[in-house]
Amino acid sequence: MTGEQAAVQTEQRINMSCGQTPLSPACLAAIGEQLVEPVYYSHYPEIEKETCLMLKELMHTGNGPMLIPGSAVYGLEAAMLGTVESGDRVLTVQTGVFGRLLTELARFAGGDTTEIALEEGQSVDPETIRGHLLEDPEIRQVALVHCETTTGTLNPIEAVGRMLKDEFPDMIYMVDCVSSFGGVEVRVDEWGIDLMVTTTQKCLNAPQGLAIVAASEKAWDKIENLRSAPRAMCLDLHSWRRYGMEGGAAMGYGAVEKGGVPRARQPHPRDWPVHGPHASYTLVAGLHASLKAIMDEGPDRVYRRQYVASRAVHAALRALGLGIVAATEASAAPVATRIALPDHLDATALNRILFEEHGIALSSLARIGTMGFMAVPGHVLRTISALEQTLDRMGWAVEEGAGVAAAREVFERS
Repeated sequence: MTGEQAAVQTEQRINMSCGQTPLSPACLAAIGEQLVEPVYYSHYPEIEKETCLMLKELMHTGNGPMLIPGSAVYGLEAAMLGTVESGDRVLTVQTGVFGRLLTELARFAGGDTTEIALEEGQSVDPETIRGHLLEDPEIRQVALVHCETTTGTLNPIEAVGRMLKDEFPDMIYMVDCVSSFGGVEVRVDEWGIDLMVTTTQKCLNAPQGLAIVAASEKAWDKIENLRSAPRAMCLDLHSWRRYGMEGGAAMGYGAVEKGGVPRARQPHPRDWPVHGPHASYTLVAGLHASLKAIMDEGPDRVYRRQYVASRAVHAALRALGLGIVAATEASAAPVATRIALPDHLDATALNRILFEEHGIALSSLARIGTMGFMAVPGHVLRTISALEQTLDRMGWAVEEGAGVAAAREVFERS
C-alpha cells in the first residue's frame, strides 16, 4: 500500500466512539497555532478567562471552574480528596464501571462507603437514595455519575439534586458529568450540585488532558476545614483556588463583577511550595475554540442535535432486530448507545470489522457515540450502513437498508 493510499484510508475513517472524540475543526485550528509567548504573558490569561466564563455559562453556575491538567479521573480524585476524610460516610451509585470508580475513589480518600448497586442498564431512583439517607444519618456525601457510558444510561441528577436541597441541605452532592457535559443540559446551581466534574475529550470535542471541576461554597467550606489536608499539591483543590487568586489567571479575574472564584477565607493548611500548579496553554486554547463553536451554534441546538442522533441510532437498531442496554428509552443517554447484542455476536469482532473494513471506530462493548459535532445525519447514517453490512457478515439476519431507512426517518421528522 502506498503512502497516498494509506492517507486516503485515514481520511475516510470516522470516530463514532464515546471518547476520546474527534477534535472539532475550530479546536484543530487553535491547537495548530504556534505558541509565541508563555503562559505568564498577557494573552493566555485572557484566553483562560474567556474559557472559564463560557464554562460557567454552559454549567449555569456562579462557581469558577478549575482547569486541572490530567485526564477526567484526576478531577474526580481531586474532588474526593478535597471533601472526604478518613471515616466519612459516602453514598455512591454503581450503574457501571464509572459508578464503581466513584466508590473506589471515595475509599481511596479514606471514606466509608455505601454503594447502591443496580442491574446493568438501570438508572437510580431518587427515592432509593432518599431511603439510604434516612436509614443512615451519618452519610455526609452523595456521589453518582450522570451519563454511565458503559451502559448508555442517564441518572436523574436533577431530581436527586432537588431532593437533597429540600430534605438534606447539608449533604455534599458530587456528580460525574464527564460524558454528559456539552451533550445534555446541566444546571449546577439550580440542581444543588456541589462538586461538578467533567472533561474536554467527550462532548466538547477538545483535546484529552484537562479535568474541569466546579465547587460550590458548601464544598469550599468542607475543603478549607479538612482536619488534614490531602497529601498532594496538583490534586489539592485548595491549590487550584490559590492559583486562581495569583498570577492573573481566569479564576482570579473579576471576583466581584464577573463572579470569579472567591478568595480563600483561610490560609492553606500547610506551607505553600515555591512553585504551584498551572494549566496548559495549548489544551486551554483548544478548549476555548471548542466552547466558542458550541456557543456560536447555541447550546440548546447542540443538545437537540445529539438527542436526535441518538434516537436515530435507537430506531436503526430496532429495525435491525436489536436493542439497547439502557432499560428504558427515557433513561437512555443521548450521547452514548450500547448495543444489546445476542450472545453469539462478539462485540470485539464487530468493532474490529467496522474499523478495519469500513473505517468506523466505536467504543468497546459495541457502543456508539453521538457526541458533539459528530452527531449529524451523515456520520450516523454511514455508521448504520456499515453496521448493517458487518452484522450480515457475522451471520445476523439483516434486511438491507432497513436500519438506514429507520434512522433517516428520525432525522427527517425532527
